[in-house]
Amino acid sequence: MTINVNMVLLVCLCTVAVAGALAVAVLLKKQRAQRLVQNENSHLKQMLNAITESNVLLVFDKFEEVTSVSSAFCRLYGFTFESYVKKVGSTLTDYLIWSGEQHYSRNGGISFVGKSEGRRGRSVWKQVNVNKNSDTTGDTYFMVSEIDITNVKDAEMELQREKKRSDELLLNMLPSDIVAELKKSGKAKPRVYNCASVLFADIKDFTQWSEKLEPNTLIDTLQELFSAFDDVLQQNFIEKIKTIGDAYMCAGGLPMPNHSHPFDIVLAAFGLQSAVRVLDEKRARAGGDPWLMRIGIHTGPVVTGVVGKTRTVYDVWGDSVNTASRLESACEPGKINISKTTYDVIKDYFECEYRGKIPAKHKGEIDMYFVNRLKPEYSADESGFVPNATFRKMLSML
Repeated sequence: MTINVNMVLLVCLCTVAVAGALAVAVLLKKQRAQRLVQNENSHLKQMLNAITESNVLLVFDKFEEVTSVSSAFCRLYGFTFESYVKKVGSTLTDYLIWSGEQHYSRNGGISFVGKSEGRRGRSVWKQVNVNKNSDTTGDTYFMVSEIDITNVKDAEMELQREKKRSDELLLNMLPSDIVAELKKSGKAKPRVYNCASVLFADIKDFTQWSEKLEPNTLIDTLQELFSAFDDVLQQNFIEKIKTIGDAYMCAGGLPMPNHSHPFDIVLAAFGLQSAVRVLDEKRARAGGDPWLMRIGIHTGPVVTGVVGKTRTVYDVWGDSVNTASRLESACEPGKINISKTTYDVIKDYFECEYRGKIPAKHKGEIDMYFVNRLKPEYSADESGFVPNATFRKMLSML
């Protein structure tokens, strides 16, 4: 048989070409597969990094001994594995105590908000989840994840601080039960009181005296005066209503009704006079003239409420308010002037001086009395301004 050499060579060349093409195809396929694996590994690595950054992981074996600590955990707290074990401890219980959790159930997972010290003494707030798992051999292990919620907690605490400041500001402007009512319903209903005691006080010739003062000195003086008055009211269960210039208005028996308000408000008037005397001593040392204060008190029905859309204020209205104001205007400097209504309630416990019927603007003639002091049997001091135990016992029974 004759062999065609050329045909053989052609077949060999074709075979080599096919083999080469197959080799190239295999190589390209292998390279593509490698690139896919690399891309998958890169994607997986990114996912793992993201998970590690948001969920700091620790693993404890079936004996609750720590076996691994993630790099993110170490970065957050400034630990190495060895320093973690040295500072915190090697057991799951050690970790929980360090995180602020004292009790947990070993029967299942737990979740809690804890706090630990991070790098440079920074407090780290965290949401902690402890899960109990089993591996393929049936052995138990515990996986702990943490989510750093420090920013959330800081914002929450700042919100609480702001709320506290706003509540304190409201309580400086309004009675506590009115604040509670406003928070609950957004408004406060007007209230009618069949009996309350209203007091007005002002300093004689204060307007003329204040005109000679620098603005800062005037404000500082009023601040010192009214702050002392506020302290007196707190000690005698009297509600401050408002100030107008140097005029000071307060009331007893509201917003919480009580039966002791005529006595409380007269004791408060004594306290206001004492506060002025203390400031007078200071003024005398600076070469100033003494202040003389007029006080008017009346007991009767009033209406209270919260008014205004901006700078809301708690106020008191009614004829009793007008009468108390007229009594203050008709008072002699340095005295406490009360109406017959108030006198009829307190007369057995205080020494009072009848002034007769005194004309009052738009009110006609009103029976007026000066309150001079407590009666000796109810006084703890010679001046008669401080009540003794007998008087206070009577007051507590009203």
